Amino acid sequence: MSTDDTRDQEPTQVVPPVGAQDDPPPQTGTDRPATTPPERRSHETVTSPQHDADPVAARLRVSTVVWGLVVALVGVGVLAWSAGARIDVQLAVIVLLAVAGAALLVGSVVTAGRRARR
Repeated sequence: MSTDDTRDQEPTQVVPPVGAQDDPPPQTGTDRPATTPPERRSHETVTSPQHDADPVAARLRVSTVVWGLVVALVGVGVLAWSAGARIDVQLAVIVLLAVAGAALLVGSVVTAGRRARR
């Protein structure tokens, strides 16, 4: 016989398994009512690319094209260097930045000229 009388007492609180409180219940597509509208921020608009009223907005920016070409040329330079070509890196960076800057300037002038004609 044991003198410990806690064995005969009922537990006062049930402790859930570890992690049971932290994990949310799994949700399926049927848990939400069908009439709940999707959450939208006030600055979002829904437009179709085929029905844009402003065709200028659909064009590429000059800066995007120029910097894409810069990244591509750097990649070509790295490949050439890894293949054994000898490249003066300082001169290559100077020429690349000068050409990119000139392309940005010319592109902005051309874009401004197009907008002025409209």
